[in-house]
Order: sequence, then C-alpha cells, then structure tokens
Amino acid sequence: MSGKFTESLSKKEFTSYNTELDRKIGSIKIPSILLIEGPNDSGKSVISQQYVYGALQSGLRAYYVTTESGYRQLLRNMQDLSFDVKYYFFNGDLKIAELHVKELNWQSDLAKRFLDLIINLIKNNPTFDVYVVDSLTYIATYASEEDILSFFTDVRNLVEESSKVLIVTIHTHAFTQEMMLRIRSICDVHFLLSIKEIGDRMVRILQAPKIKGAIKSTSVILSFDVDTTFGIKVLPFSQARA
Repeated sequence: MSGKFTESLSKKEFTSYNTELDRKIGSIKIPSILLIEGPNDSGKSVISQQYVYGALQSGLRAYYVTTESGYRQLLRNMQDLSFDVKYYFFNGDLKIAELHVKELNWQSDLAKRFLDLIINLIKNNPTFDVYVVDSLTYIATYASEEDILSFFTDVRNLVEESSKVLIVTIHTHAFTQEMMLRIRSICDVHFLLSIKEIGDRMVRILQAPKIKGAIKSTSVILSFDVDTTFGIKVLPFSQARA
C-alpha cells in the first residue's frame, strides 16, 4: 500500500510513501517501535526521514528529535531528497526539537537525564502520532544498561497505551551484543543497515529481520541508493545472503 490512508485504515498503519520500499516491506503498524540500526553513512537518517514523510503524507503528525543537526539543516536535507515537508513544519504537523549533545561533559547521570527528557517530550506532546529520535547513539554510549533498558521499557508502554509510533536510529557499536539483542526484542520493527561493495560500487543494504504484522515470515533484504532527486531508490538487484 502506498499513498494516503483510506478512512478505514486511518491511525492503524502507514507507509514510507516510497512505492518500491513499501512493496518490499509493507506498512508499519500503529502502535510500533521501529529500530533503525547501522554504521555511519548507511542511511539511517534517510530511512527515518522517508518514514516521517510518509506519515505526514498519510495525515499523521510527527515530532522529530535530532541530535545530528539543527532544524534548518534537517529541513534542507529532506528538501534535497524531495521530501518537501516545509508546509507540515509551518502548520505544526511536523515539529523538530534539537538536542545538542556533542559538546557536553558526559557522565551516566547526564545521559539518564537526556533519556528522561525524551520520554517527557513524548508524554508532553500527545497530539503527535509519530516520534523520531535520530540518533540515540551519543546518549546511549554514556548511559548505564539499566537506564537504557528502562528507557525502552517506558517508551514501549507509552506507544502501546497511546497508540503511537517511535522511530529510533542507533549505531550498532553503541551497545554490547547482549544489550542489542534485548533492545531488538522490545522493538516491533527492526531495520539493520549496512554498506557493501557490489562490483565496482558501494551499495547500502537494508535487512528487515523483524516486522510486526508482516505477511511474509522471511527476512526482507534489499539494496538501495540515496538519490538527490528521488530520495531512496531501491535497486533492481538483490543482495546475496552470504
């Protein structure tokens, strides 16, 4: 399914508004936690922006928390990818909050305060349907495992109780392998991104080993590129599982 909701599906699911991506992955159910995981430059922010664009096109409201850039840069980046969201930003359907995290003197108690801040931000802005944290890496690097698990448990309860969607991007190296397994188990949808050399080009790979409510039980694997004219472009060849 691509495009705006029919009346009967409103507030129950949404798509990325990218025909090829949606054909491969399908819709995202509401409520859900979507975890986007991968290394630097693997496309985590672009994927999250694609789904924000799809949510807005579907009549949903989105709250985007960025630790990577300011709101002007984020709007420019989305515009460059043909995600024209200025109208939604100016009419209040898209709200952007900047968390400046890179110049701080980090300790575990400061990381916990930032995690609490994100939870309170969601609680205090209940009129939005989709929330994005891009990215959680810097905060998670300094937070205790107990605080991280508490954060994901709290947001799990929040999205379930109020029928929301939370999209979180993280670098894989931010957590231990055991912690990653526990976080993935809490989330409803898991995208694992990577960068592979195929022939003479570098290609981004999206693997979706977990999608709540998916018709297909097998893991989705697709190759994609980021085109400045069309945004995410799913490539016509598949990545070998090996």
